[in-house]
Amino acid sequence: MTGPLIGIIGSGIAGLRAAKALLKCEVGARIVIFGDEAHRTYNRPGLTKKRYPLSDAPGMTIAEDLKVNGVENDALTWRLGIRVETADLRNKVLQLSTGEAFAYDSLVIAAGVRPRTSAEGSGECEFHAHRTLRGLDDAQYIHNELRTSRKVTIAGAGFVACELASLAKEYGCEVVMLEALRHGPFEGILGERISVALGSWVTQNGVTFLTGQSAKEMLCDRAVSPAKDASGSEASPPKPSPDRSLYIEAIGSVPNVEWLQGNGLDLSDGVRVDAYMRVPECADVFAAGDIARYPDPWATDSLTRMEFWKNAIDTGDLAGKSVASSLGYSAKASRIGYFPSMATEVFGLRIQIAGNPKISDSMQLVRGDLDRLDRGVVVEFRREGEMVGAAYLDKGAQFNSIYLELLKSLKTR
Repeated sequence: MTGPLIGIIGSGIAGLRAAKALLKCEVGARIVIFGDEAHRTYNRPGLTKKRYPLSDAPGMTIAEDLKVNGVENDALTWRLGIRVETADLRNKVLQLSTGEAFAYDSLVIAAGVRPRTSAEGSGECEFHAHRTLRGLDDAQYIHNELRTSRKVTIAGAGFVACELASLAKEYGCEVVMLEALRHGPFEGILGERISVALGSWVTQNGVTFLTGQSAKEMLCDRAVSPAKDASGSEASPPKPSPDRSLYIEAIGSVPNVEWLQGNGLDLSDGVRVDAYMRVPECADVFAAGDIARYPDPWATDSLTRMEFWKNAIDTGDLAGKSVASSLGYSAKASRIGYFPSMATEVFGLRIQIAGNPKISDSMQLVRGDLDRLDRGVVVEFRREGEMVGAAYLDKGAQFNSIYLELLKSLKTR
């Protein structure tokens, strides 16, 4: 098969959608998707959404349940379990973990992010089995551990942390959550008042939820001070306790950009792109998904990087169309017009967020009482009098029509 050779770095949903958009445009290109993991594209948010039945191969159970249909096309090659070590974007060559060099004509960077951790090195200490959750293999380990109904400590109070806490309680675990920097869950998005109310909700559902200094005192950075023997020399480290508890860090993420160093790119927070997902410093290079930092449609003269499933789908589609357009095909690659929306469920409480509440300067309670989240709460967020976000928290759907009306107003901005 002839035609341009397009490399896609990342086998997640952004990379898959970029490939699908290219194939739909019938560009006649050869496409190669590289992925660190051994798995084809799967529904990453589903890793924390529900319990999985015990089986002889629980990893397969999760993988099959979360599998996203890929592209079966002779023009597309999957190369999984392979890292891109370095990139020479000027000469259009990638160095792979296999020792190979891969020369491309166009490149889509969809390498995503990895979990932030509080310390480097070993994932073990005397008292805890330390873990993070990003991929299927992480999920398999954590689900297996939670099945033992042991104690689990979760550092963080974002989406992954709250979903894991809810999941751990379903498995019957004793759960401790630590949020040392803020007042409660989702404060960075929804503000302090709602965050405090969500903290109370978590506590009502049997979680020991600690903030501030109380949380700091229980954080574990894996640093175990070396013991001294009678002569003052460093003794052998203590053996780990056989009944160590599980300690999961969900304290944010780090964009996977190190392999791009030395190419003159703006890598200060992911990969900077324009409104068409093009990397401005390099022709024929595009980025999409969690790693892409693009002009924010909701904040003039500002850049944003979103780590949500819908964002990865939308930016992946756009990146693929932009590649096709750059190759001379009549792909309709409109500027990014992303409408942020996300949803989660924490102890039965459905939480829906739309727009960009983070840029608001005020919030107004449209319906409900923050002390009774289970009875439904609708909130709108404004900036200089203009609505820029909305949120709906409820165990049912009694205010759903009100929330949908808010979304109509939000989309017309």
